[in-house]
Formats: sequence, C-alpha cells, structure tokens
Amino acid sequence: MNHLFYKFLVFTILVTPLVVFGQTADSASAAQEARIWADVRKPYFKATVDDSLFVVNNSNFPFHYDYYTRAELAGFMEQMFFNARIGDIVGPLFLDGYAILYKVIEFDSTYRMKASQIFLKPEGNTAKDTANAVKKANKIVKEITKGLDFAEAAKKYGADEASKKGGDIGWFGEGLMVKEIETPVLNGKKGDIFVAKTPFGIHIVKITDDKVKEPHGRIKVIPLMKRIGEP
Repeated sequence: MNHLFYKFLVFTILVTPLVVFGQTADSASAAQEARIWADVRKPYFKATVDDSLFVVNNSNFPFHYDYYTRAELAGFMEQMFFNARIGDIVGPLFLDGYAILYKVIEFDSTYRMKASQIFLKPEGNTAKDTANAVKKANKIVKEITKGLDFAEAAKKYGADEASKKGGDIGWFGEGLMVKEIETPVLNGKKGDIFVAKTPFGIHIVKITDDKVKEPHGRIKVIPLMKRIGEP
C-alpha cells in the first residue's frame, strides 16, 4: 500500500471483539461488565422501533450513523459486519474503555478502482514550490500525451517507491484514497490522466482499468456505546 496515496485508516485498528479481547482488557471485571451490559441491551436494541431514543437512553455518545466499506475493515471485522443482516446487532466490541454494540441499518454498493501514479514532491513548503511542482506535472503530462509511456515517466520523474516501479498502485476500494484522487478516479474512465494536489504533494494519476461495482460494499450502522467502569 502506497502511504502517499492512501488516507489514514482508523477503524481497522481501533476495535477488538471482547470474545477475543479476554484478559487483555483493563481487567477481567471490566470485560465482564461489558458483556453483561451488552447482553442485557442486545435484544432491546434489536427490537426497538425508535433507535434514536434508545441510544439517548442507553449510550454515552449521541445518536449517529457510522459508515464502513469492506476495504476499511480487515479480517474478522469484515466478516463480522458483512455477514450480518439488516437489523442484526454486532458486538460487543471494546475500544478505549468503551463497550460498543452496532445495529446494522443497511448495505450499499461501492466501487473498486485501479490506477497508477507519478508522485512529485515540491522542493519546499511555499505556495511557489507547490506551483512549480504542478507546472512540472503538467509538462510531464504533455510528454505522456505525445507518446512517453506512463510507467517510464513514473520511473524517470517519480519521487516515491511506487513511481520507481512504474507507478502501479493496483486496485483499491472507496474510502481508502484521499478525496482529491478518489473522486476523479471514481468519476473518470479508463485511460484518463489528471493532476491532483494533496497534503502529500503533487500526483499525476492515470486510471488503468474500468471500475468494478461491489453490490454489498458499504455498511451503515448505529453505535451504542457504554463507558466501562461508569454507572
């Protein structure tokens, strides 16, 4: 995974199932408290027809929705969420002293995309440095449109490891890329080339394949959170 191209992911490293968490919780009693809290509320959370009111009365956090794509979840987390059905309660999970239950609300489709990039690092942090990097990127694009192979251009001009290997970053799902890159890739077509400015630097991006639809690619959930150790 090219760290210059992907935004930071949080969800994949935050939560751990209590069933696996076991004795590594703050204490065995804290883990037991979380299980009891969750077991009592699971059937009522599932049955309620007023999720907002239930969260207000049973959670330490306000009512809200969370959205996760398959690409944002890893291993058992993906299986746990995407094997569930609408209305199911997932959890309990443990995060920073909180026990969490998730109610599955709906599933939505997402896309997987494929691209290559040439990464250019501005020489400094000024607006002029960035402008010069953009100018250089546009010149490189002109060379490519005149016949220079994109992979060869990446090896010649690129400033990161992916560029030195031809720029191919492979397939990626929605939610993994910075929006400055993901949005035009998602809305573009195979063969398109564009220049993007991100907090990391300047990117020349080429869409290298048609996007592929994943019908069950995003999940919408309601979290119910309890601070362990508080009444």
